[in-house]
Amino acid sequence: MAFKLKYKNLKGVVKELRGAVKAHAKQADTIEKHIENMGDSALNFKGANSKNSKCWPGCKKVGTKKSPSGTGETVNDCDCGGKYSKK
Repeated sequence: MAFKLKYKNLKGVVKELRGAVKAHAKQADTIEKHIENMGDSALNFKGANSKNSKCWPGCKKVGTKKSPSGTGETVNDCDCGGKYSKK
């Protein structure tokens, strides 16, 4: 029984993999720099909810509602007078 190669050009695959490793290393370096610039506060952020956030400028709080993301959190229900509605 003959062995059938899935990739005809294995040298090309090796070259692509080596390039991917370099690209991922560069991406990791970029993200690491962003983390250093953000500081600890951004890494410890647990998400906004009705207790630790406000409505956007120009909007007023009219109550609270369950988070539309389905996390179970309670978030502010803000009335912006159609200022941020989708068109």
